[in-house]
Amino acid sequence: MEWIKIYSFETQYQAELTKGLLEQNGVKSVVVNAKDSLFLLGEYELYVQQNDEKKAAAIVDEYKGLTKIDSFIMRGPIERLKDVLEDAGIAAVVKTTKNPRYVLDNYELYVNNEDVKEALPYLTGEKLNGWQLIKTCFRTRQVRFRVELLNEVQIPCIVIKKRDVNFMKQEINIYVKNEDADKARSILSNLNGWVKIQEFEDIKTAEINETQLGKNGYRCIIEKNSGKYALFVEQDKQDQATLVVNSLKSWKLLESYTDALEADYAAALLENSGIEAVTVVRTDLNLMVDVDLYVEEFKLDEAAQILKSLSTTQDE
Repeated sequence: MEWIKIYSFETQYQAELTKGLLEQNGVKSVVVNAKDSLFLLGEYELYVQQNDEKKAAAIVDEYKGLTKIDSFIMRGPIERLKDVLEDAGIAAVVKTTKNPRYVLDNYELYVNNEDVKEALPYLTGEKLNGWQLIKTCFRTRQVRFRVELLNEVQIPCIVIKKRDVNFMKQEINIYVKNEDADKARSILSNLNGWVKIQEFEDIKTAEINETQLGKNGYRCIIEKNSGKYALFVEQDKQDQATLVVNSLKSWKLLESYTDALEADYAAALLENSGIEAVTVVRTDLNLMVDVDLYVEEFKLDEAAQILKSLSTTQDE
């Protein structure tokens, strides 16, 4: 299939943002760094497959003039940030997007391109007057469960995905109103109704087990304590969740991807072949997001052969 360049961007963030927008609408795309390695001239180019060119152009046109500044899988935290911005005279709009890879909708907050600089101090918390940062997480699912705990006691919150100077995601912060801060911290610290079922030395192992619990229908919270990573589940699910964790085998890294869709496709292919697979999103030192694909150790060679066969088929 031939690839067609449809847009060029000055920054990687703009290119990756548009790439994500297209993929949420079922259009596969690729970002190519066309900058000269010596003089750093050129642009980031966005390509789509030829038969998707018209659809991609129509999707991008709908979002012209707007920049996404935040997003989350629950509407309330995004609407509250929108209200804060509008009270400050910054026009904002919330758009609902669907991703074929996920069950939940995603709620995205946009401002006009010319208002991005003015909105930035709110995203860093500098001008988020009356609100306090109470928790920082690195996975959307971990934020969701904590927000649900706050919702149960009617504590409103704002969720902001903090980004670096190039708008690459670094962490996800939860804010609550000043008067709710102490109570909110207590709730997230005590985790009443939740019980620890396992501890791990490293975050990757904890996240693999969290992912597997999620695939089996269990909500799971990861908490770092004394250098270790503890898994908590709802108390009434303790026995069943413990059985799931205890049944997990040794996991080995099979492949790393820069494209989440490719990682999910490879995982689905392995699952259809009877090989259990887990994907773990990570951010490297250069703040580039990668997706690691793990399989059980004794299935490593078989899984590698399946992916090799897939690669050979695609190249033909």
